[in-house]
Parts: sequence; C-alpha cells; structure tokens
Amino acid sequence: MLYFEEYGNRENPTILMLHGAGAFDTFSQQYCFSDQYHLVVPHLPGAGKAADEVYDPEHTKQDLYELIEHLHKEKVGVIGHSLGGQLAVMLVSERPELFCFAVFLSAWVNPKPGTVRQYCSLAGISAKMLHWGPLVRFQGRYWNYTEEQAKYMEEYSKKITPQVYRSFFANTLDLSKLPSYRNVCVPMAAICGSKEVKDMKTSLKLLAQNPHCKTMILPKANHDFPMRNAEELNIILKEFFLIMH
Repeated sequence: MLYFEEYGNRENPTILMLHGAGAFDTFSQQYCFSDQYHLVVPHLPGAGKAADEVYDPEHTKQDLYELIEHLHKEKVGVIGHSLGGQLAVMLVSERPELFCFAVFLSAWVNPKPGTVRQYCSLAGISAKMLHWGPLVRFQGRYWNYTEEQAKYMEEYSKKITPQVYRSFFANTLDLSKLPSYRNVCVPMAAICGSKEVKDMKTSLKLLAQNPHCKTMILPKANHDFPMRNAEELNIILKEFFLIMH
C-alpha cells in the first residue's frame, strides 16, 4: 500500500489530497483544514517516499483504492492538483460510489502528442535540475513551504530520474478516452489559474461537459496557485468542503 501522511482527527470527514508531480507538499497551504477534517496525503510516484518510482496511472489507481478501503470510511472527498488532479478525475469516474465530492485543480486532460513529446524530451535536463539542492530549496520557499518541507523536497528530488520525470507526461490523461466521466453524478469542481497555458483552460472546458462539475478560473493565478494563491483558493474550498457535512 502507498505510504501516506495524516493530518487531523480520524473521526472527522476524510479528504484525500493528491499532490502534483514531484511536489509532495502541494497542499501545504491547505493542511490548515485539518482542524475540521481528516486529511490523507499519499506519497504518489515521483515524490516523497516514492520519488524513485515511475508513474503508472493504472497501478497508482489500484494503490489508491486500496488506501481508501484501508481508511474504513463510507465515502471520502478527493482533491488533486495537476497530475494528482488527473488521478482524481480517473478515480471518481471509475468508482464514484467511493466519493462525496471531487475537486480538480489544473488537471490537464487534453494532451497533444507534440506537447507531450516536447515535455518528455526535456526529461534529462529537468531531472538534473531537480538534483541541484539550492534551486529546489528556493522553489520550496517560493511555494511558501516551511523550511522543513523545502529541505524534504530537496532530499527526495535527488531520486527523481529522467525516466520518472518522463512518466509524468507520457501518461497524461486523455479525457476523450474516459467516457465514464460524463456520467458521474458526484458534486465536482474544476479550477485553473488565469495565467495558465491555453491547453489547461481547454481542459477546464472539457471537464465542464459534465453538468455536475462547476468550473472556475482563479484571477491572477498561475499553475502553482494552491501554494501561491492559497488565501483565495481556500475560501472556495471551504465552501465546497461543506458538502461533507
């Protein structure tokens, strides 16, 4: 089973938090919700204790289902960012009965072959940059991580190989190949930043094809808005999380 961290009381409603590629503490600015909710943060492939593991969405999904079963909750909420957002879309599409709500933050679901090839071609140099400690620590501070969280990212990033980095993009979700998504009746929300690339905004429109998914563009926000625009995002999440009560 996946390694995972917990915040808050297990007796409270549970929210599964699926971090972005290579960024275990993506939701560091949302851990504050632990005063009302039980937050579960799995170590997904390519980050934390699984930093050296190649990302395989099918295998990861099964591990997450096993984790949810281990929690012994009737239903849980799920929120995912970027790669974690793609996983959240897949989980709720395949097993909607497990979830009381789903939130997708910057979930890229319309991969273009050329764009994927471009990202994959940069895997070697990108992985090498992730092995440079001062740069990774600076990134952590920019994302408002604590010193401890920034040092942890520096530590595990050294284990991210080009193969691992390439797997983040080579396995991007194509929503057109997931027809079950359109039939999901679970309350859902999809959000991206106003400064994100066109493909991300197109993904938002695709996710909006399900009438149960509300979409929103966060003003003046880039791809890292869970960390950089937490104040605005948390107001939105607080309202959405009330579905669990």
